[in-house]
Amino acid sequence: MKKVVVALLVLSFVAGCASMDRQGLLAAGYSSEYADGYVDGYSAGCHAAGHPLCRFTRNVVRYEQDRQYNHGWNDGFTIARCDYAAMW
Repeated sequence: MKKVVVALLVLSFVAGCASMDRQGLLAAGYSSEYADGYVDGYSAGCHAAGHPLCRFTRNVVRYEQDRQYNHGWNDGFTIARCDYAAMW
């Protein structure tokens, strides 16, 4: 039973940042700038929520100058924090 619990915990840590699929966003019609921001924001959101395998990522210049990147980053960050928090 302990092995199953440990395996599920490891799987949840690995899957925690799985929703940051750039290719899926592009296929859905989002701009590459938005997709880049979303991927970075999702990683940062997982990190902020305590995910040990994700890192805080934000291209500051793009965040300040590119509205699509900024919007994608904010969306990814918010969704990741909600996704990761919901797991725990």
